[in-house]
Amino acid sequence: MSELDALAVVLEGTNAAVYAYGIVAARVNASSESQALDAMAVHRAQREYLRERIIALKGTPPAPFAAYDTPIAVTTAELARRLAALVENRLAGQWAALAAASGGLERRASAVTAEECAVRAVTWSGEAPVWPGSQ
Repeated sequence: MSELDALAVVLEGTNAAVYAYGIVAARVNASSESQALDAMAVHRAQREYLRERIIALKGTPPAPFAAYDTPIAVTTAELARRLAALVENRLAGQWAALAAASGGLERRASAVTAEECAVRAVTWSGEAPVWPGSQ
């Protein structure tokens, strides 16, 4: 996958994350709402960075959808937390793929962002994934 293609994938995931965090914030308690809004702000800033990077590489950033279907029907705070963890896990993988497609400082920054997403996923779910070979 080219760096430009990987950037587009991460931007699409980030657009979905911003939308999802609006749903999450509406369903969780006050302290978790703050956490959700902070994560949304992080993803909004990343969205702008990704758009600028795509444009710098002479690409066209994909536009966000007006709404997204969520893989979980969020009717409770627990389901909202599961959605946030799922969104962050998916983004961690997308940022890792971008790191693999990038070089230099961009690779390092993408790897660090993948790690930050993974930490947020664990924070939301309360569970750390078991990686192959780690048992």
